[in-house]
Amino acid sequence: MSIKKYANAEHILPRELLKEVQKYHSGILWIPAPGSFYKERRQLVIALKSQGIETDEIASLAGITRRRVNQILADHRKETDARQVEDPSGM
Repeated sequence: MSIKKYANAEHILPRELLKEVQKYHSGILWIPAPGSFYKERRQLVIALKSQGIETDEIASLAGITRRRVNQILADHRKETDARQVEDPSGM
């Protein structure tokens, strides 16, 4: 399973950029991936599950934890259920 590691900003960011970031925040900072990475990963998880792939295998293929796979699938079920409530005919 591939889990992203934390990185020390001092080792990654140019000194001037680090100083600029520190004006706004200190502590742990999450920086989202560019573009549609998370949307595509979510679609991958849902597609793999719909093909009957086990949660452990999905987590390994998507590079996320089993817990995150389950969260994505739970969110998807909620959205699907909400759409069915809005339109009971399924149309």
